[in-house]
Amino acid sequence: MTVRRTLLKSAVFFFAFPALALAGSPEPSYPSRSVTIIVPFAPGQSGDILARVLGEWLGKLWGKPVLVENKGGVGGSIGSIAAAHAAADGYTLLMGSTGPTVISPQLLKSAHYDSRKDFTPIIAVAGVPQMMLVAAKSKYKTMQDVIDDAKKNPGKLSYGSGGNGSLAQLTMEIFKHRAGVDITHIPYKGAAPAYTDLLAGRLQVMFDTTPAAIGFVKSGQLRFLAASTSKRTPAAPDVPTVSEAGLPGFNVLGWLGILAPAGLKPELQQRLNHDFQKALDDPGVRQRLHTLGMTPIGGSANEFKKFIDDEYEKFGSAIKAANIRLE
Repeated sequence: MTVRRTLLKSAVFFFAFPALALAGSPEPSYPSRSVTIIVPFAPGQSGDILARVLGEWLGKLWGKPVLVENKGGVGGSIGSIAAAHAAADGYTLLMGSTGPTVISPQLLKSAHYDSRKDFTPIIAVAGVPQMMLVAAKSKYKTMQDVIDDAKKNPGKLSYGSGGNGSLAQLTMEIFKHRAGVDITHIPYKGAAPAYTDLLAGRLQVMFDTTPAAIGFVKSGQLRFLAASTSKRTPAAPDVPTVSEAGLPGFNVLGWLGILAPAGLKPELQQRLNHDFQKALDDPGVRQRLHTLGMTPIGGSANEFKKFIDDEYEKFGSAIKAANIRLE
């Protein structure tokens, strides 16, 4: 609360006395025009929905429209590159996420960006757990059942994902390493065909996000066995975490956060962090996120920077250990 009050008092002082603003600080009337949030994926996905929820709220706060621009392709790297090359003036932001921010730069030679250097972190917005899934008719009732069977039959069980280098694959590879099991990866061109084979029993298990899987679970077609995060998800509070189910300390989070091009002035970075935090503190926004299966995060820009650094190391190690390569 102290940090937030300080930021709020600073903002009030800044706008009340623009003539006293520090030289080189952002324009006192920021934003004086529309702000664009680039989403590096197609419309309708989690990051797109979240950007529109936050954009609507901030548009009312700022009195200026917040536009969402979808630039999908190549694992989110096309939109990320576009944001990295934009002017560092606060009018172009990026809805970053696990894949394009910390995975793609380490896998794709065509990415040509490093999120630790080419972006200014603003705020971690929301977390999305990866849920271990099995068909409702599966013999596996717990996560430990999967581990026990995989140890008895090394390499004979298979799991699916939306493709090589996907968060779902890396979550399972980290799980395999921690559990000491060998489960064969079957990559698909998107998650939909993987779900088809999981439902048909051609796959035994997989990880995917709560928003993507919740419909199958509610309809009785799939069953959650465990959540990949350190805390249980509000969308499925009765489902234990992987850590609770037998692998202490396991924590893999699908996340979304706001980034700006590198070189953004610190005072504008703080202003944006403050305003996005206000949006995340709004009860209506928090309820919308929970409905989408997301958990609000928030926090300082420095905390988000450290988080990105840690994520780079965690997923980089998993990529090397599993020898994941993209052609």
